[in-house]
Amino acid sequence: MRRHAEIENDQMPGQDSFLDVITNIVGILILLVVIVGVRSSQARLHKASEQSTLPSSAGLDGVEEARVAAKDAERRVAQSVQQMLDTNQETTLREKERTILQTMVLRGEAEIAERRAKLNSEDQRNFDLRRELNETQFKLDELTRQQMALLAHEEVAGEIECQPTPLGRVVTGDETHVLLADDHIAVVPLKELTDEMFEDAKKNFWRLKNENVMERTIGPFAGFRVHYIFVKSEVIARGQSGTVVAGQFPQFKGCEFLPVVTPMGEPANEALRQGSEFQQFLSTLSPQRTTMTIWTYPGNYDRLLEFKRQLRERGFQIAMRPLPPGEPIGGSPSGTQSVAE
Repeated sequence: MRRHAEIENDQMPGQDSFLDVITNIVGILILLVVIVGVRSSQARLHKASEQSTLPSSAGLDGVEEARVAAKDAERRVAQSVQQMLDTNQETTLREKERTILQTMVLRGEAEIAERRAKLNSEDQRNFDLRRELNETQFKLDELTRQQMALLAHEEVAGEIECQPTPLGRVVTGDETHVLLADDHIAVVPLKELTDEMFEDAKKNFWRLKNENVMERTIGPFAGFRVHYIFVKSEVIARGQSGTVVAGQFPQFKGCEFLPVVTPMGEPANEALRQGSEFQQFLSTLSPQRTTMTIWTYPGNYDRLLEFKRQLRERGFQIAMRPLPPGEPIGGSPSGTQSVAE
């Protein structure tokens, strides 16, 4: 029994040592696991911190623009503040100068009044006259300086074109018609076109026997077509038997002269030059017996002035016939005669 106990006692120390080794190994493994976990978490936190603190390129650009804008705004504010300070300082200085001058003026006037009060009436009258004379001389000197300054300043003389005042008179002699449109000048053979119109109308009056309106377009003649209208008109007679139709006749209602092409005629800058076709046409006319009637539209004012000036230099009388935009040259029984300037 004792032997068995001794054997057990001999074996105990060995078992304890083995258990201690196992325990130590387990503890070391636990420590290693803890250390690895801590280091992994620290690495993730450091990486996230770097990503959050590093801005993107777009963010950097925005920050730089904001910084530049802030500096620019700060500079403008500083300039405005400095300008305000300078203005206030200038205003204060001018106010002080004005106060000083006003004080000097008041003091001078007081001294003058005091000296004048010591004079008798005759001397006071002479004193007032001398004072007025000095003031007048000062104004005269100031006006002289201004006049000399104006004489020394060279001014460019402006040219004012004198246009004769139009005194209207109805055209009774020869009349030549000209169209100024789209910066082109064209001669309108109005008399020839009218003759062609009435010649054609005479040949077609028979149409009014069966129709109340005769409307025709003829041409072209000299670059124009003629559109005209005649209507059937009845002559009414009243007698004892009542009202009866005494007769019928064609009545002219109106006509239009339509250019075949637009723009019509020569370009205005060429037509107004010497040797042009239009100038050759003018040379065949007698300025003393001919009135130039100009048909034109809005927007040709500058060219019209040049055209009228040249015609006036040649000695022609001028009549103006302005037209509304888009309306052709025309005539009717209710129309008016040309009025020359």
